Amino acid sequence: MRNSFKRVVGIVLLFLTVTVALGSSQALAQVWEVSAVDVPSLREIYKDYFEIGAAVSIAGWSSKTFDTHRDLIKHHFSSLTAENEMKPDALQGRPGVFGFNDANKMVDFAMEQGMVVRGHTLVWHAQTGDWFFRDKEGKLIYDKEEITEEDRQLVIERLENHIEVVLNHFGDKVYAWDVVNETVNDGGESIHRPDSPWYRILGDEFMNIAFEKAHEVQPNIKLFYNDYNPEMVYKRGRTVKMLKSLLDAGVPVHGIGIQGHWSVDGTSIQEIEEAINMYADLGLEIHITEMDVGMKGFTAEQQAERFRDLFQLFKKYSDVITSVTLWGISDDASWRGDDDPLLFDRNHLPKPSYWALVDTDKPWYVNMAEHVGAVAFVNEEGEIEGYLKSGDYTMEDLAALGFTLDDIARVELVKNHTITFYTEENQKGYSWRFVTSRDIDGEMLAAEAASFSIKPVARRR
Repeated sequence: MRNSFKRVVGIVLLFLTVTVALGSSQALAQVWEVSAVDVPSLREIYKDYFEIGAAVSIAGWSSKTFDTHRDLIKHHFSSLTAENEMKPDALQGRPGVFGFNDANKMVDFAMEQGMVVRGHTLVWHAQTGDWFFRDKEGKLIYDKEEITEEDRQLVIERLENHIEVVLNHFGDKVYAWDVVNETVNDGGESIHRPDSPWYRILGDEFMNIAFEKAHEVQPNIKLFYNDYNPEMVYKRGRTVKMLKSLLDAGVPVHGIGIQGHWSVDGTSIQEIEEAINMYADLGLEIHITEMDVGMKGFTAEQQAERFRDLFQLFKKYSDVITSVTLWGISDDASWRGDDDPLLFDRNHLPKPSYWALVDTDKPWYVNMAEHVGAVAFVNEEGEIEGYLKSGDYTMEDLAALGFTLDDIARVELVKNHTITFYTEENQKGYSWRFVTSRDIDGEMLAAEAASFSIKPVARRR
């Protein structure tokens, strides 16, 4: 069978190869340049499972991924979240002065592209102006020896007004909101974190107030509690207890956001799965809201396998997991700096982790070979003349690509693939098999070979 070849430009594909003889373990990294938007769309791949989203930065002081990564965003994602531009200090930095311009740009773009928008976040202890918590004389209420009822009502009024103005502004263009963010305590006896100004002034009542007001203003949107590590044993018990008490009281909480700031060697799949079942048993919808997988100290392959394992789990529970959002687009703009935790590298090009998500039933390198090619033909200047997928070929197939074996100085193959040249047509006669070679005699092969075959070999995960 002959496979068609398509020459495209713009993406780096990482090749792990062995040199000269089969069985060698020396690894090389070969750069292939192909277009980032000519690879399979994650948005299409996951459309029958859940929304696949990304957090974007919009403001002039930020990395502005909304502008610099626009083609990637359009091609791969169906959901958008503002990284900072919908947080309280961004929308209402001063009392009664709301600024929606940056957030509006993202929401309008999402509507044009048929995307959905998650709002993040209405109520948080951080990135919230301290004016929310000052009394009429300008004193911080939570520092006072006695908090009066007048103080409490003032803070409640500000809380409810912020929620009302924001939700009325965006309406149903934002289909889900993280109403309250990160209020569960990491340790100790209390459920709520004691440093939260909302909790210090209003007690746990602030949760009821926030969710009930949000539901009153926009009764058709989904309301989430969002937190880091609610899947981990040390924290999920308190989180479940808090959510159950709200639900038992009739508070309109519709889902939980598990942020998902993980690492290659982080929280086990079993622990995450147990948490998913615990929250599903409460009747809650689940969103993975801020996912990334740090790879510091690990290889790109290990990161890819971690992403693959996690997305296999998400697909298994796609009846309750309805959205998975990556916290950023590419490593150059990630909040985790040197951890390189995303699917696209610092040049905005796909990593093995991206290829792992194309089909989670297969290793990343198999997906890459099937969609782009299994072998690259490299000339003496180190330039790639062309590449081919697995299959059986004749010399005429190479000629159709615009080069011959005379032009080739080496071949590079995707991991677990071989190329075999035969002296006769139809893959018969004497043969030369390569896993890769830094230096091959292209002229000799051109004179002797009549056909060749590219094949995957038996692999172990």
